[in-house]
Amino acid sequence: MVLDDFRYFVLSYYAYLLRKENIRDVGIKKKIFQHVQPLVEKMWFDPFWFLVTGGNNPWFSKKEARDATQQRDALLKKLSGWVQYGTKGSKLYTFSLSPGCVMCQEGRWGCNFINRRCTRDCYFCKRYHSMNVERDPETEGFTFASLEEHINFLKLFQIKGVSFSGGEPLLVLERLLSHIRAIRKEFGNSLYVWMYTNGDLIERENLMRLKEAGLDEMRFNLSARDYDLSPVILAHHYIPTITVEIPAIPEDYDIVKSLLPELHAIGVKFLNLHQLSFEEENWKILLKRDYHFCCHEGLSVYESEMCALRLFLHARERQLSLPMNYCSHAYKFRVRRRDARMRRALLSLDDFQEQTDSGFVRSLWVFDSPDKINDLRRRMEEAKCSSRHWLLHHDKTGVALHSSLRSYIDWSSATITIVYHNPTMTLKNKSDGLHRENLNTNHEMVASVRGWGQFTFECWHKLYIQKQNADDVFRFFYRHYPKVENRTARLQREVIELKELAQYEELEEGMPEVF
Repeated sequence: MVLDDFRYFVLSYYAYLLRKENIRDVGIKKKIFQHVQPLVEKMWFDPFWFLVTGGNNPWFSKKEARDATQQRDALLKKLSGWVQYGTKGSKLYTFSLSPGCVMCQEGRWGCNFINRRCTRDCYFCKRYHSMNVERDPETEGFTFASLEEHINFLKLFQIKGVSFSGGEPLLVLERLLSHIRAIRKEFGNSLYVWMYTNGDLIERENLMRLKEAGLDEMRFNLSARDYDLSPVILAHHYIPTITVEIPAIPEDYDIVKSLLPELHAIGVKFLNLHQLSFEEENWKILLKRDYHFCCHEGLSVYESEMCALRLFLHARERQLSLPMNYCSHAYKFRVRRRDARMRRALLSLDDFQEQTDSGFVRSLWVFDSPDKINDLRRRMEEAKCSSRHWLLHHDKTGVALHSSLRSYIDWSSATITIVYHNPTMTLKNKSDGLHRENLNTNHEMVASVRGWGQFTFECWHKLYIQKQNADDVFRFFYRHYPKVENRTARLQREVIELKELAQYEELEEGMPEVF
């Protein structure tokens, strides 16, 4: 176990090095990794690296990565005009998405892991395979010892779609039914409710009870039981929406391709394909399958993405009308983290702070002499600016303010600091359960830039508040940067800072480069 933990750490850290080495800037990181990368690459020939990987090399060389990106992009080009792109291009789908997937994109979905045991032991699963005891239901780190706590969670975070997952939720059927009934009693039909299952425990009586409780959708992982359609066919007669949701397993491409026409014929309304990802629970088996890992965000399987895109292309060539959705690892990595941050900020955001498109909490701090800060405060008060939109620093040399108040700043001597926080939330007392009064909110600082003048700040405002074209803004920045002491060094530093803030301001666009 200790050796496995070490191997997983080495693989994950190597992926981290690759991500950092891929940063396109002129900063210190680039110089460091120019020396680190060749050294690490040599480890493939060492007995140490053989021990870590078991002899398999899951990484692309630089040439292989370029070729892999070209092959992936060639498939995307063939799909152009037929697929639609969601969430800045990281989600591909045809025709339409299920209501639950729409809510996921909008950040209004909460997944309740109602149990952790399962009737199967799928190699790709991100569940801990040794789990053999029941746990309380859990969503995003909050556990629910009672139905009331789950309902409180849905209210507090303004959830509009609820899914139930496991393990296998039907192993705790009574618990599942009680949660669905409680949701319907509290919210009526205003919440969309679905569940995931491998189909092992699908029976007519269970389906009738789930229908009566108010289940809207059932999603089947057919790959867990060798693509047996019988439970899907049965469920179609009881549950309004039937979806097949499976990992895109490269070895199963032919069988899934052959099933596409039949799925639509038996009443399946949506096919969701997920990209395999390399996790602590499944990495050893994935490593043995000669897959290549992509490192852009977390670790995902390149061949899995290609399998999904090839299935899309096959559906297009056959003019199949079954709605298909490719849930890439990039989409899940970006969107689910953003959604968690946005929900937590609902209960912790001050009026002078703002939330970025990627869910981080942003604070703008203006620093100057006490007299100048007092003058700034007076100007805002005279203009009847709400006192909730600014906050005086304890030493009275700074004030935090909403970006809409920037026109009141006297830039003759002021500088600005921008701070980004990750909103977090814990229970003050676990035994008291989940309710508003028992929540402890906190903002963990993740990044900051300091000492900017008016010119750089206004360029930041064009980039991230006004959403102007980045190339145009940076051309303007280079052309008009003020003539100050150490101009070249300051310009380069502030360009890097402006670019690196993008990860805290907005979700990355498009399918990630393969490396």
